[in-house]
Amino acid sequence: MSSLHVVLMGVSGSGKTTLARKMAERTGWELLEADDLHPEADMEILQGGKLPSEEKRIDWLGSVRDWMTERAAESKNTIVACTALRKEHREVLNQAEGVVFYVHPYGTEDVLADRMRRRVGEDMPRELLDEQLAILRRLEADERGIQLDIDRPVDELLEDALAAAKFAHRAYS
Repeated sequence: MSSLHVVLMGVSGSGKTTLARKMAERTGWELLEADDLHPEADMEILQGGKLPSEEKRIDWLGSVRDWMTERAAESKNTIVACTALRKEHREVLNQAEGVVFYVHPYGTEDVLADRMRRRVGEDMPRELLDEQLAILRRLEADERGIQLDIDRPVDELLEDALAAAKFAHRAYS
């Protein structure tokens, strides 16, 4: 069976990293916080409330894809927390070896902004959420994934995400 890459996608404040960590704890699969692969200059842009250029984002997504492919070569499943806001971004990740499955935790702008305000230890400004929401494109019918409303308890989201990902893995391997 080929490797499974579960990509938790979405805007800041959606809980993708929290859910990704819980999935990794439950499964033992390797976890990547995709922001860790951003060049330092791009992180400075993000912390200023802007998005790096599309070209820089595509390069960054290529490094995320390559990380996933390297793990697939070792027969490892992965969990990746990555914005992957547009279909074009997800198409880059889909080039990774293995089965790529998206989990999109979503919420209203007010809920997302409140969550960003309450985050501890992260200094991504509110303006970044506005930029991300402006380009976010939800999963389309031809994409492998599930959308989950973040108003539900995180343990319910975890169970739904894992069940859907495991089903997709069996179906597409």
